[in-house]
This record gives sequence, structure tokens and C-alpha cells, in this order.
Amino acid sequence: MKNFKRILSIALVLSMLLLSSGCSLNFFSTDSLLKPPALTGKSGEVQEAFNKLMTGKTFQLKTPVKGEYKSAFVLYDLDNDSEEEALVFYTDSSTDTSVRIAVLDCVKNTWILINDIKGSGSGVYDVSFPDLNGDHSPEIVVAWTLFDNKLTKLLTIYCVETINNNHFTIETLANEYFNSKAYIDLNSNGVSDLILVYLDDAGEVQNSYFRAFSLDNTNTIVKFSELLLDSSITSVSAINHDFITQSDAEYTRVFIDCLKSDTSIFTEVISWNLTSSKAARVIQDPTKTTLRSSKLLTQDIDNDANFEIPVTTKFFSDKKESSVVISGVVYNFTMLEWLNLTGDKSDEELRTFYNPVHSYLLSFPWGDNVTVKFDKIENQTNFCIWNASTNEIEDILFSIKFIEKQAVTKEANEFYDDNFILESTNEGDFVFEITPYGESFGITDEMIKSTFIMI
Repeated sequence: MKNFKRILSIALVLSMLLLSSGCSLNFFSTDSLLKPPALTGKSGEVQEAFNKLMTGKTFQLKTPVKGEYKSAFVLYDLDNDSEEEALVFYTDSSTDTSVRIAVLDCVKNTWILINDIKGSGSGVYDVSFPDLNGDHSPEIVVAWTLFDNKLTKLLTIYCVETINNNHFTIETLANEYFNSKAYIDLNSNGVSDLILVYLDDAGEVQNSYFRAFSLDNTNTIVKFSELLLDSSITSVSAINHDFITQSDAEYTRVFIDCLKSDTSIFTEVISWNLTSSKAARVIQDPTKTTLRSSKLLTQDIDNDANFEIPVTTKFFSDKKESSVVISGVVYNFTMLEWLNLTGDKSDEELRTFYNPVHSYLLSFPWGDNVTVKFDKIENQTNFCIWNASTNEIEDILFSIKFIEKQAVTKEANEFYDDNFILESTNEGDFVFEITPYGESFGITDEMIKSTFIMI
């Protein structure tokens, strides 16, 4: 009987703990932990002041998931007084689930609340401080994650307005939907513009938009360019840009690497037309011209300060040797031709071999005279003579081997010579070896070392 009463008492205590926790069978939900670890320095002062402001309220801090600022407490000189102000991102369950921004300023050594702004999303994607009108004062751009949409985001542009007694307030200028963004001086006026790619799937057919915004001297957001992109874009992997000189004037090119599917990518290119003062698509059918199966991004492959686009080209090889299966994953070896566009300084096209197993590129000037064969046992790629008349792989010219750090043996040590190490990583080393056939073929150490690129 005593044991029964003891068990009953324990059960009642456990039941009370479960009920008071507010979480079904989850004693320590991270969302229920309201007090974050104590910060130090100025961030600690802001945290203490904010906690006092929120006394009696149930709040949860919200941390940006991307970008430079990865804290719910963001310090930045908003009003150009050489002192940092603070933005605090949080939700208050007593109001609603929207993220709010508390803006704090330090006045006479005391942090006070300047603004408390209701945001436009359920989370903070990133925070940035561009100067969109060239006045050397930052705007505040907050990108929000939305309640019911994982791909589309909403950004809000805020400006800092100085008021009496050197105090300031935050004003909302605009809200824009987007999927990917960048800050680029598109129209070459010396001021960064806000570049957005937006995939509008509200209709029966998706419309993909390129949009460019600037901020004029009256703090008005102006959309000065909008173009329709290819409708097959499912997401954007990267936005890059370079500058081209034409007729002694410099103009901007924007490269947008777009996913079409899980296994294919293509590149949209936008340039600023100096004559018409308008943006235009450089490639009218990018899915035909730049589509590739490898998810390689546009990059400056030849170090000439201009970007090139990787395009899959013919790979001369035995079909059974052009791919390999490792741990159930199929890796396809490909040959890439890097596309130069009008205005590029490059003199000729550049071809590279792409190894998707170890994620590296190697310049490939040998046309259909050389091919590759991957050795899974040795974890190395053998570059071999390709007999185009018989479609057969012949002598090995050189090999690039990846040696995992934890798998170094006496045999592997034979590869370790300072002259033969291509690249060292945390996981292991890339080493190479040239055979006598390769030496006769004209392969040199410098030829391999100077064109090996880790992705």
C-alpha cells in the first residue's frame, strides 16, 4: 500500500511537470527558453536594457539566419554620430507572431527605446546596411522569412530620419517580394542599387522578374528597371557582376546563376546599355546556350577580372568510364567550355575537366586526345591517351590522387613530395604523379599546378 502511494505521488509530480512545461513530452523546447546567454560589452548593455523594457512580457529573440549579422542584437552606427545604435529582433506572444524591431540609442550612458517597429514576417532572413542614395548614410534593409512560404521572402527598406536634439527615428520606405537579392551599381552612377530576382508563381504560369531599385534624394524608392527572365527558374544560386569598358565608358554586367531542376543550372546575363540607359538581357535563350548538368557557378576562371560561364561540352571517353557510383551516388565527369561574352578581355575559349567526386577543375587543352578514368580503389583520377579511332583508353599520362589524412600509409607517403602536392584541405591532400608517357607527351608539373582549381 505504501509503495502504491509512493508511485501515485511520483506520477502526480510528473503530471504537474508536464502540464507546467507547456510542451507535449518535450521538457526543454528551445522556443520556450526566453532568456538567452548573457552577452558581454556593449551587446551585454543592450541586452540588459532590452530585458528591462520587456519586464512582464513573454518575448522570444529572433536571430537572422543568413548574412553578416547572426545575432538578435545588431549594433550599427545608424545616424552617423560615430556611436553605434542597436536593433533588437524579437516576437511578443501577447500581440502576434510577427517579428518586431526594437531600436535603441545610448543617450547619456543610458540605452533608451527610439522605435518599436512591427516587421513583416515570422523570421529574420538577413540584415544589411547599404547606402542606396549616395549620401554616405546607411539605409536599413531587413529581409523577412514569411509565415507560409519557404522560397519567397519579403524585404523592407527603412531610412533613418534625424529629428530635433540630434535624435532620430526610423521610417519605412518600401516593401518588396523577392527570392534573391544583391547590391550592384547597375546604371554606373557610382551608387549601389538594390537588385532583386522575384519568381511570381501566383498565376497559372510563373513569371520570373529582374528588378532594379534606387533611392532618390527625397528618400523615394524608384524601380528604374524591370525585365522578364526565363520562366523555368526554380531558384537562384548566385548573383555576380563585373564591369566592361566599351567606347571608353564602363558598364555593368550581372550574372544570375539559376537552377532549372535538381540536376541542371543555367545563367541569365543582364547588362546596362549606355546608349539607351536601360538594362537588357544579353542571352535571349539562356536555357539553350548555358544549360549544364554540373552545378558550377559563373566565375572568373582565367583571372582577367571578367566572369565566364561554364557550359557542358562533348567529353571524349568510354561511356562506362564517364561516370562512377560511390555510396549509391552517381557522379558524372564532364568537360566544360567557359563562355566569354561580348566585351570580355579573354582571347580564346577555355576548356576544363570537372571532377564532381573531389570538386576540382583542371585546364584541358588536349581536345579529344586525352580522357580520364577514375579509380575508386586508389581514389584517384587517371588522365590517359584517348584513341579516337578505336574509342579506347590507352596509356596513363598523369594521375591526381586524393589521400585522406586518416588513411595515410607508407604506400601513400610515396606520393608525398613537396613538388607534387597540389592542394591541402582539412580532409586530406591532393597529389599528382606524371608517368614517363606523360613526360614524353609534354605534361609538366607547372601545367598541372597552374590550372588546378578547387571548387
